[in-house]
Amino acid sequence: MSAVKTLRVPAVLAVAALALAACATESTDDAETSATATAAAEAADAPTEVTVATAQGDVTVPFDPQTVVVFEHGILDTIEALGASENVAGIPHHALPEYLATEFETSTENTGTLFEPDYEAINALEPDLIIVGGRAAATLPDMEEIAPTIDLSYGWGSAAFQESFIQNTTTLGQIFGAEDEAQAAVDEVTAKVQATAASAADAGSGLVVMTSGGELSAYGPSEEGRYDFVYNLLGVTPAAEQIAIDSHGDAISFEYLAELDPELLIVLDRDAAIGTEGAEAAQAILDNDLVNGTAAVTNDNVVYADTAKWYLSFGGLTSVNSIIDEVSSIVE
Repeated sequence: MSAVKTLRVPAVLAVAALALAACATESTDDAETSATATAAAEAADAPTEVTVATAQGDVTVPFDPQTVVVFEHGILDTIEALGASENVAGIPHHALPEYLATEFETSTENTGTLFEPDYEAINALEPDLIIVGGRAAATLPDMEEIAPTIDLSYGWGSAAFQESFIQNTTTLGQIFGAEDEAQAAVDEVTAKVQATAASAADAGSGLVVMTSGGELSAYGPSEEGRYDFVYNLLGVTPAAEQIAIDSHGDAISFEYLAELDPELLIVLDRDAAIGTEGAEAAQAILDNDLVNGTAAVTNDNVVYADTAKWYLSFGGLTSVNSIIDEVSSIVE
């Protein structure tokens, strides 16, 4: 008989299994090595700085800063929409809209108010970048003593707002490496604006009003007006012109509103937005015979807007989309 023996089947299988395991390990190791090399190459190619457009000209800032302090709720809104929430370390918890509070109130340090920053708290964070705007824009020189700071304020009036909205969204996309997402978001808003304006062309005259402290004010079209975009971007035919340029609109009476008889009515409740205790709600203030007799109320073309998004986080991607949707709801 031959001295050569053959392996039994179980032994063959065991050898094969060992061979396959070795191959799999080598394949996994190769894949991990390749992924590590790719990540290293991408990191090496990534910029350390980026020059961006701001309300005060072009500024060079760190790329993808990991510790950011934000003093503008609209900007905070857009940062969240672009997926960079984890980069935000400090914000003023003051007057923070509920939808942003849910995301940021427990994950960030409170850095004061929009008007009075807590500079000690900001210093303690050692931020890579500080972003101010709007109510906090005047603090920029003091903020620059702490870290690189940019002003991303939003403009008033349709042209200024449109320009600043596109610029700020694009700038944040550049800073956080989300340029494609930022451009897609701008394109989506642009399409919605055009669709709403087309619907508004035949929807009748409209007016933006605000209640505050039991008083009523109105916002008409104006190149410097806070809500001019409702008329000159979203296409609502104005029921009245704006007389004075003021952040809280022109004071009007119920009799004046009844005389104007707008066919569309957009109502903002400032007290609800800023959390005024014991304040009467806008619906209650406007519930009277004079207002109820207008065409807007009669035909159910009234929207009680999410005022926090119009008044506190105005300009952010989420707030702007919400505002357009609210206007669309009464013009379609």
